[in-house]
Order: sequence, then C-alpha cells, then structure tokens
Amino acid sequence: MLFLPQTITFFPPRKKQDASDLATTVARDLTAVAAAAVLCLSTTFLPLSAFAADSSTSGFEEFAKEGGTMKANPSCFFDECKEQTQNCFTNPACLKGITCLGNCRGEQLCATQCFARFGSERLNDWLGCTLEDKECVTTGVKQDTTKYYANPPPAMESFKPSDLEGKWYKVLGYNPKYDTYPCQTNTFELQPNGGLKNDILFRVPKPDGGSWQNNFLESMENSKGPQGKASMTVEGKMFGLTFHEQWYVLGKGDDFIVVSYIGDTQQGPYDGAFVYTRTKDALESNPKIRRDVDNIMTKARLDPSKLVDIDNACPPDATVAGASLAETSKEKLEWKDVFELTEWFRPGTLKKDSSFDPNSM
Repeated sequence: MLFLPQTITFFPPRKKQDASDLATTVARDLTAVAAAAVLCLSTTFLPLSAFAADSSTSGFEEFAKEGGTMKANPSCFFDECKEQTQNCFTNPACLKGITCLGNCRGEQLCATQCFARFGSERLNDWLGCTLEDKECVTTGVKQDTTKYYANPPPAMESFKPSDLEGKWYKVLGYNPKYDTYPCQTNTFELQPNGGLKNDILFRVPKPDGGSWQNNFLESMENSKGPQGKASMTVEGKMFGLTFHEQWYVLGKGDDFIVVSYIGDTQQGPYDGAFVYTRTKDALESNPKIRRDVDNIMTKARLDPSKLVDIDNACPPDATVAGASLAETSKEKLEWKDVFELTEWFRPGTLKKDSSFDPNSM
C-alpha cells in the first residue's frame, strides 16, 4: 500500500495556516510529486517494453499491484534538499518537466523526450538530491547487481584503450531501448591516466517530426572491473542519477569495433551491445564487416539477428535538447499542468492519454 496524500487544495484555504502547518502541507505535496518521479525514473533506467500507445489507467496503483512499495521522508525536501527543491519548484520549466514525466507513466521513450524538452541542471540537481543523494523517496526496489556481472560475454584479451581513440559512428544497436537512437557518434580522447573521455552525441526523435540533439560526456577507466572481465569501466550521471557500466570489447577489425556492456543504476541492471565504424556508411561500402560482426556476436553468445540498423542520415532538423534560457523565460504553468498533478495525489484518477506529446506542453 502506498502512503500518499489523498487530497490536494489548489487554492489557499480559508482558515489561516501557521508556518509549520503550511510547511507540512507543502512537504506532503512534494513527497507525492517526487514519488511519481521515482516511479517513472526507476522504470526509465531499466529494460522496458517498446514505446506503445495505451489508453488504460496506470500509475501508482499499477505499481502497488505488482508489489511495489515506497517510503518517503517529507522533511527531507526542506532539510536535506532545500536549495534544489526551491530552485526547481520556483521554475516553471523544471516543474513542467516533472509533470511531463508523470504523463509518461514510466515509458522510456516518452520520458527521454521529457528530458530532451525540459531537461536542465535544476531538474538534474533536484532528482539527484531527492532520489539518490539524500533518498527523500525510495521505491524499495534496490537490488544487488553483482551477480548480473558474473557471466558477461567474453572480452578480447588484446584490447587497449587507444584502440577506441578518435571518432566513431554507432551503426548497429542490440537493445532497442538503449542502443538505437539516431545519429550517434562517440569521440574518444585518451587521458593521462590511461582512461578515455567519451564525447557522446545522439538524437531523440520528436513525436511531430525533427529531433532533439543530446550531448553527454563520460569518463572511462582503464579497468577490468571488480570481476576482472571487462575491457573498461564507466561511471557517470545521466538526468541527475548515477550509473555504472562495464564494457566488453568482443572483437574488432581495421574499421569496426563490437562492444557489449552491462550497467546498473540505483534501481537495477541493464545491458546491450552495439557496433562502431569509422564512417557512417561503412556497412554499405564493405559488406564483409557485417559478416565479421555476425561471427563475433555468435562467438560471444549473442544473437546477431537482433542487431538493428541505426539511422545516421542526420537531417538538419535537430534542436539542442533541454530548456534553453530563452525557452525557460517563456514557460508558464497552465491550469492543465496543475490538474495533471492530480495523478500524484490520487493515483489512477486520470486515464493515460495515448496521444500525449512532450513537445506540445
């Protein structure tokens, strides 16, 4: 059973509240909103079914039905994450980002579009503090992921970090939930400590056409990981939350590299694989690469038929992801944004809108 506020007063109450009562009321409201964000993010970072339209009622009730539980500490928002909470909840774009996540009901592509539309350091800082650093709200789904790394695909022994140096195109992806976003390039720079800096570019499609351009930086360590089986290890933050990954370079040729990975967040593990080439049209110009890739995948106990072509056409219709200063200044909360928060306070009240579009908020 989820212990969430059952009612919310959208207008000032007639009876005057003292400061402590008002703080308690607001804290309870923030708890509900944060709980919704936890639910959405915990599924965003775990393997999900493919994005699909659904008109059913879903939300916390469905989560609870499946045995999910949440614990919340309302005072944490004011005591432990006071600055982050004030910065986000006094910024319309940041608050609309949280509302957007709630409309997604945990669907990964939708949630990623919310971050592309409303992402900001304010939102990242709030999520990082309330969900991870101070754990104002927890889902109770934390798990030991060490066993997940116990039997990875076998990495080639001769790999060295300098093999990845320079610019690569991702041309094939294994996990459609993580690996197949269009226009993916990774540019690796060798670091003095023997590791790599990875400059990542990829696009998130907009529902009405066009795309958002995303850019992240990762630091990769020249380490075989705790189990001694990885080619390199990665730790970073995405959308304010920490992730860990172990990369396994399965094989390589003159112009291609095949990589598998296993990762985990606070909520659980995930995995995937992909193929890098030096040019985005390498598979078309040299069919032998695909035959070599298939052989490498098969030897690594992975099914090469699951590899999907990545769209690297990259038309000039992309806009930079996240809420720009100009856009932030224009954002205003509307009545529908307040109404949509009802789902946080009365789970299952609103039917899921199958036509919800983060770009239209």
